[in-house]
Amino acid sequence: MLEFSNLTQDFVEATSALVGGRTINIMDRNAIIIASTEKDRIGSFHQGAAEVIATGRPVLIERKALSQYPGAKEGYNMPIFLKDELIGVVGIFGCPSEVKDVANLLRVYVTQQFSLQSMAQRQNVETEVRSQLLRLLLLGDTGQLEAISQLSVLLSLQLAYPVRVIILRAPEGESPQEHLIRFSQMFQNLLWQGALDRRHDVFGIQENDYVIIRSQGGEASKEQSAIQKIAETASHEKGCRVAVSSICSRLEAIPGGMKEANALLAVSNEPFCCIDDTEFRIRYLMYKSLIHGGEPQAQELYHRLCSSQDEQQARILLTTAHIYYQVNGSVQKASQRLHIHKNTLLYRMKRLYSLLGLEGETPFAREFFIRLILLYHPAEQV
Repeated sequence: MLEFSNLTQDFVEATSALVGGRTINIMDRNAIIIASTEKDRIGSFHQGAAEVIATGRPVLIERKALSQYPGAKEGYNMPIFLKDELIGVVGIFGCPSEVKDVANLLRVYVTQQFSLQSMAQRQNVETEVRSQLLRLLLLGDTGQLEAISQLSVLLSLQLAYPVRVIILRAPEGESPQEHLIRFSQMFQNLLWQGALDRRHDVFGIQENDYVIIRSQGGEASKEQSAIQKIAETASHEKGCRVAVSSICSRLEAIPGGMKEANALLAVSNEPFCCIDDTEFRIRYLMYKSLIHGGEPQAQELYHRLCSSQDEQQARILLTTAHIYYQVNGSVQKASQRLHIHKNTLLYRMKRLYSLLGLEGETPFAREFFIRLILLYHPAEQV
C-alpha cells in the first residue's frame, strides 16, 4: 500500500490550483487528514472520510448536515482506489452540487498521480535489489548462493549460465548524475529492443560504471546480435565505451570476467572491445604480462630507445610500429596510413629492431617486446 506520509504540501497546493484554488484534503485509511491546503487541519480526524473508507462510496456533506461529520466541512469526498485497493480519500470544499463534477475529475487526477508514485517506488525498489544482486554475483562467492537465490526470487529472475560481463563506461569528466540519466535511458532502449531481459539478466551501477551480467543461454547468433545491439546503442552516446568479457560458465568465474572487461578498457580507447576478438585478446594478454612482471622489461626497453634517439624520433618509430601491428604487418597498408613510402616504413622498423637490440630475434619475439613497450608507453601519448 502506498505510504501517504510521504505526500508533500507542494502536491496538494498544486492540485488545488487546478480546481480554482478550492480547499483540498487528503485523508489516509484511518480518516486522518495528512495533507491539506488548510495546514492547521493536518493531523485531525475527518468523519466524512471515515464513512467513505467504511463504504467505499463517495460522501457528500451538505452544510445542514455538518453536525453529523466532526472535523469535516461542506463538500465532496471521494475514495481513491489503486489496483482495486482503497488507499485513501480526497475531499474538496464547496457546495456539493457545484463541485461534484470537479471532484470526480480530481479523484481521477489524484489516483493517476498516486499510481505513478507507486510505480516509481516499485522501480526504485527493483533497482536497489538488482544492485545488491549484482554486487553479490561480482564477488563470485559460493557462500552467498542462498542470498543470491532469495534476491533472484524477489525479482522473478533466473540467471542462465553461461554468462558474460559487460561494462559500459561513461566519458571522464561527466558528472555521475549526468551519466546516470543517460544510462537509464539507454537501458530502457536496450530492454525495448530485446538486447536485455529483466527475467534473465542482472544490471546496475558499480563504481560509476554500468555493469551487465548477461545470460548466454540462447542461440549463438542471437546472443551475438544482442551484444551488437548493446554496442550500437552505446555508440550513440558520445564518449561511451563498452567492454565484453569471455564466457563465464559458473558463479566463481564472474569476478574474472569483470577483471577482463576492466582490463580491456584499460588497454583500448576504442568504443567497443570484446575478448573474443583476437586483437583485443592479444592486448589483454600483453597487459597481463605487463602488470605481472613485464613492466621493468618494458621500461628498460623504452629507456634504451630514448637514450639513443631524441623524443621526436622515438615517437615516430613507435607510432610506425603501432600502425604496422594494427594492420597485421601489412607494409602496404601501414605505409598508406602513415603516408610514407614502403621502403621508409621498412627502414624505420629495421632501425627500431636495431636500437632495441632485437635484430636477431624471431618476428614473434620482436612483436611481443615492442607491443609490451606500446602498452607501457602508448604510441598515442609518446
